[in-house]
Amino acid sequence: MRTTESRTRVRYKETDQMAIAHHANYVVWFEIGRTDLCREAGFPYREIEERGLILVVTEIVCRYRAPYKYDDEVVIRTSVAEAASRKMRFDYELRDATGERLHATGSSSHVWVDRTSRRPVVADTEVMKGFEPWLGS
Repeated sequence: MRTTESRTRVRYKETDQMAIAHHANYVVWFEIGRTDLCREAGFPYREIEERGLILVVTEIVCRYRAPYKYDDEVVIRTSVAEAASRKMRFDYELRDATGERLHATGSSSHVWVDRTSRRPVVADTEVMKGFEPWLGS
């Protein structure tokens, strides 16, 4: 399965007094991965919106395995788990800088929505074609 890899670091403001990253940041890191995957697919999220579409989050799942601490490097591996005409699901792995230690796994489910009416729509075929390399066989 093809993945997109993104990297960031745990910033001081994202930690508690024990220098451990707050759990809410993991969802933000998922978004970084998803945004980078869209860009790599040839459709930066801004362009998707300019086409009159938005991907509305319907569900977020996160399984925490090991904490990150201040200044740790976060390696975000993002893949497309499902791409249908009306919905998409992305899968995530958050790892350490070496890629060996797994810190969290998760997924986010989305529906395609018209930017103006906010009603569900069928995805743009050109945009969906961009995600094909992540679907594999």
